[in-house]
Amino acid sequence: MKNKYLKGAHLSERKVRELIKLFCDDLTATQIASVTGISRITVNAYFKLIRTHIARFCEERNPLRVSKGTHAFIPVDSTALGLDNAENGSRKPFYGIYKKEDHIYTDKLPEVDGDWLNDWIKGRVDAGSDLVEKYSLHLYKGIADFNSIRLHRLNGINGHGNGIKNVQDDIDIFWGMLKSRLVKFRGLNGGTLYLHVKETEFRYNHRSADIYEMLLDILHQQPLHTSKTMVARESIPGK
Repeated sequence: MKNKYLKGAHLSERKVRELIKLFCDDLTATQIASVTGISRITVNAYFKLIRTHIARFCEERNPLRVSKGTHAFIPVDSTALGLDNAENGSRKPFYGIYKKEDHIYTDKLPEVDGDWLNDWIKGRVDAGSDLVEKYSLHLYKGIADFNSIRLHRLNGINGHGNGIKNVQDDIDIFWGMLKSRLVKFRGLNGGTLYLHVKETEFRYNHRSADIYEMLLDILHQQPLHTSKTMVARESIPGK
């Protein structure tokens, strides 16, 4: 079946647009499967591709990456995406959060020792240490810890402090959106966390826009198969 959104798809373009619209409405895969008659497995397969496209879109507009002169690239294999540690008992990565103009940006932090990071957040580690400079930690206004489900605010003079803040701002609101996704999806394992963080970033930054039309435009320029060559193939009853 010819489908401009995904080469070799077993869904019609109309069905894909319907799925995208319901995705934009933030319905779960189970809800969409019930509404459309598409199997939940197929819905989830499309969701992963859509979220990977969203992640790429966000990364390519991350000013921190641009300032370093790098080109963001979202690979298709699960290991490079950080999707290979789903529910294997390993700790979830930390995410740095910062704001530029009216947009929020997130960065998956490298394997920084949690105890060291907590000491740095509390001001027990020199703000000019090699790790701080290497990973640009001083640029972030918050560090999200999905192991303890906590946002550490960085408000000190040297780029970090005691995490105490009396006025709610955009970063707090963004963190509230992320926490609501934890509740909605009953926790996010290491295999899906990155994509959900980026999806929340996308939804937050474009909350006043028509994200359905945005996604159609993104997929027109880069079809889903540019993220992955296959999606779960399954016949749809009554297709």
